[in-house]
Order: sequence, then C-alpha cells, then structure tokens
Amino acid sequence: MRFRLSSSIIVLDCCRVCGGFRRLVSVLHHRHSPCWIGKGDDIGKVSELKGILEQLRRRKEAIPFSQLYALSDLTREQMDEFRTAWVTLSTAERRRLIHAMVDLAESSFQVNFDVIFRHCLADSDAEVRALAIDGLWENEEVGLVGPLLSIVRADPSARVRAAAATGLGRFVLAGELERLEPAVQVRIVTELLTTIHLVDESVQVRRRALESAAYACTPEALEALELAYFDDDDEMRISAIVGMGRSCDKRWADIVLAELGSTSAAMRYEAALAAGELMLRQAVPLLGRLLDDADPLLRDATIWALGQIGGSQAKQMLLAAYEDADEDTRSTLEEALAEQALSEGDLDFLLYEVDQEQEDEFFDDELFSLWSTDDEDIDGLSDDDWEP
Repeated sequence: MRFRLSSSIIVLDCCRVCGGFRRLVSVLHHRHSPCWIGKGDDIGKVSELKGILEQLRRRKEAIPFSQLYALSDLTREQMDEFRTAWVTLSTAERRRLIHAMVDLAESSFQVNFDVIFRHCLADSDAEVRALAIDGLWENEEVGLVGPLLSIVRADPSARVRAAAATGLGRFVLAGELERLEPAVQVRIVTELLTTIHLVDESVQVRRRALESAAYACTPEALEALELAYFDDDDEMRISAIVGMGRSCDKRWADIVLAELGSTSAAMRYEAALAAGELMLRQAVPLLGRLLDDADPLLRDATIWALGQIGGSQAKQMLLAAYEDADEDTRSTLEEALAEQALSEGDLDFLLYEVDQEQEDEFFDDELFSLWSTDDEDIDGLSDDDWEP
C-alpha cells in the first residue's frame, strides 16, 4: 500500500486552491453526480408551476430530483402561483414534496428553495414546518432571525421549536466570526439562554438551545453548560458535551476526556467530536481505543477527531486503521488524513495510489481540459468559462 500520489496528478498551491482549481473540482463533482441536469432534459418542457405540482402530486413513488429543479429560485410571480397550488395539496403530499426538496438542497449546490422553505415556516403541519427549517440550514440572512425566534417562543410543536433553536446556532456562530451584528447575536443568545432555563419547556427544545448558545462562549453560556452537564437528564448531559466542543474552550478538557470512556455510546460519540473540536492532543490515546468500537458512527466520529487533532501519533493510528478498513471506512480515513495534511501544510502528503491507467483516464476526462497547470491560462479564463 502506498499513500503518495504523483505530483503530476494534482498540484495544490494557495492560488489554485482559492481560485480556478476549486471551481474545477466543483464542476467535476457535480457534473458526475446523479443530480446533474443537462439543458436537454424534460424539466424544461414544463412551463406551468401548477402543471409541475400536479405531476408531482400524481406520483406515488419517490419524487425524482430532476422534476424539482423547476421549483428552484422562483420569482415573485411564480411564488404567488406556487402558494395557490400549495394549499390544494394534502398534508401527506406537502410532506412528500418538502422532504424531496430538502434532500435535493442538501445534495446539490445548483438549487435554491429558500423562498419556498420560508413560506412553509407558517404551514399548518408541524412536520412541514420542521422540514422547512432544516431546508434553510445554509441561509444566514438576518431577516430569518426574527421568524426563528418567534418559532422558539410560540410554536405549538416541540419538534419545530427544537428545530428553530438548532437553526439559530449558525447565527450565533456567524456572530463569533464577525459576520453578524453584535446586537443581533446578543438578542439571539439571550433568547436561547431564556429557553434553556424554562422549567416547563421540553428537554428536546432546551438541549438544542444549549447547543446553539454554546457557540457564543459567554459567561452565561458557559455556566449553562456546566449546569447542564450535572443535570439528571442524560440527554441534557450529552448536549452539554456537544456545547463544550462548540465553545472551543479547553476548560472542558477533563470532562470530555472522561466521557470518552462513558458506558453510553451516544456520550462517547459526542465526546469524540468534542475532543476533535477542542483539538485535545491528550485525547489521542483514548480515541485510538475507540477506532475498534462496534458502533460505526462512533468510529467515524473518532476518525474525524483524530484528523482534526493531528500530530504524528494520530496520523499513525489513522494509517494503521486503513490497512484493514472496508471501503466506506477508508473513505472516511482518507478525508481525515487529507484534513490533517492540509492543516499541517503538508500538501505533498496525498492519499491514493493511482496506477498509470487511472492517471490516463483522469487526464483524458473532458472536464480536466478546463484546467491548466499554467497560471497564465487560468488567469485568462472568464467566469463564463467555468460554467457547466
């Protein structure tokens, strides 16, 4: 087994990673994914949204992604037509359709259903509302903060309130990264902390509020994490570990290390992720023992954590695990090793052995011709040249 790839296959430098090479990788990935829809496909033949929804309504089997692309990036006029048609669908039909849209939005960067998801936040069905919040997981528009806060306060469904509390977490993180006005972040964190301490609120909602507030790492959030860790409810204690990792505060190191040996697989899983987020070098020997755990999700979390922590000991553990790993686990190990190599600036460390035949196929790919190792060639391309 060999873990080096000839530099003639892939050469990375800061210029290409941030520019043309990254765009090329995106094109390659999505062109060959099952979600790719070419210009000649049937979806372009349907011009009326009402007709599209009627087609989807008649389907009893799973909705194919190709029929959903027409619902992406709706104009104001199209959205008016969508609303009219949406209310004619049954609850089961609305659930099927929004499930399919959420799945497609998670797997393809080519679609944007946010205007539909925003509309569905007020749907009469709790499952549809919760799925709409999930579908907005990448949306950081500050205009979404108010609706999510209102849902946390007043939605009748605990599942929906919990989803909204989770959704607010990305805004708290955005505030920490200075991508959100401090006053808005303070408003969100205050509401989340209030929710955490509501004695009549469900544990499901309180724990999600705790996990989201933890990004702020304020004294009040840290106190909430400590109280939650010593709570009688096991789910609150698990969420405390999640929050400890998100806080990026190494004051929690001893607790996280202790929970790596927990009898609860769920607790070990979250402790492994927290150890990775906190980059605890002292956790490496303990994580090494979890590489043989019977739970595949826990093994994946452990691999990810070792990749985040880095260092020679973690690297050797990952390489040793690769020897007897199955295909899926090898993929996870490769990602962890690549993450470690990039974080340490070791761009010559590559993960795949490629024979000459595979190398020739890679270079013969029609899309590989879009990219040249000549910087002048890359700089000379316009944005249109990168369009699929």
